[in-house]
Amino acid sequence: MYKDIFVFVECKDGNIRKVSYELLSKAKEISQKSSSIVYAVIIGSNLDILAGQLKDFADKVLVVDNVKLSKYRWDTFLSVMEQIIKKYKPYAMFGPSTTTGKDVFPRLAARLNGAIISDAVDVIFDEKGFKIKKPLFGGKIISWMGCKDDSTFFVTFRPNSFVVENRSLDGELIKEDIDVFEDSRLVSVGTEKRETKKVDLQEADFIICGGRGMKGPEYFQDIEEIADIMGGRVGASRAVVDSKWREYEDQIGKSGKTVSPKLYIGCGVSGALHHTMGMDTSKVIVAINKDPNALIFQYADYGIVDDVFNVLPVLKEELKKIKKEI
Repeated sequence: MYKDIFVFVECKDGNIRKVSYELLSKAKEISQKSSSIVYAVIIGSNLDILAGQLKDFADKVLVVDNVKLSKYRWDTFLSVMEQIIKKYKPYAMFGPSTTTGKDVFPRLAARLNGAIISDAVDVIFDEKGFKIKKPLFGGKIISWMGCKDDSTFFVTFRPNSFVVENRSLDGELIKEDIDVFEDSRLVSVGTEKRETKKVDLQEADFIICGGRGMKGPEYFQDIEEIADIMGGRVGASRAVVDSKWREYEDQIGKSGKTVSPKLYIGCGVSGALHHTMGMDTSKVIVAINKDPNALIFQYADYGIVDDVFNVLPVLKEELKKIKKEI
């Protein structure tokens, strides 16, 4: 029998992120083969409602509710998670490959001398134990990794890697009273939050991404309209963000965000490695580029060799027609 599987539940704007439900669903699926117990670990303040929402997805829900945890800080969250791991000694801890996950999980692994795998896209269990699937070099190589050590190993998964399944488990709520350590050297001098109604880029099912081939910020109008029609999100390559055509929050790639939408459309995107590393696990990839030798076509399921400004207006009008028919 393998030890327990812990899933770190990430919250945003007072709600549980969809990726956390994805990870809990996958953890429960593999737990049925490994005879493991799935724990949802939620950390924050005023968590009664959110913790109740997790009972359908986990065997047990660990709740650490403290006013000091009302906002994410790596020092406070790390101190709590470290104490939880030391107390329960789970076999594995899963988390999202988001800004928060990428910040706290490496720190936690280093603090506990544990193994860590980042940006994974799948996990299976067989007679040899757990195997974690991770794409390398922009998806050109797929590696399967495991952990031989008896200590807890940590894995962050890309959003949209798994399907959400409500199993109606009626999990047990366990409230943990844990001391929260705050690093006195860290002082918050203020926060700035941009209000937006946009779909979260990492959780969007549809992304249409503009590259340098869009020529300038004024030409993103068609892309914006297509994203609105599809209920998706506009993305951008690093070259676009560096040119100040789009905000950094739209950047996809190694130095931006990692995404796995159901449908990705690249418009004038060259397909440089630092970009494809952030979108190569998209379920369906469509590339529009007038250069038939563009690297993006090596990753695309469908390719259109044409000027993006000839294609986008036609695509937009066809999508409008389809939406009216629906």
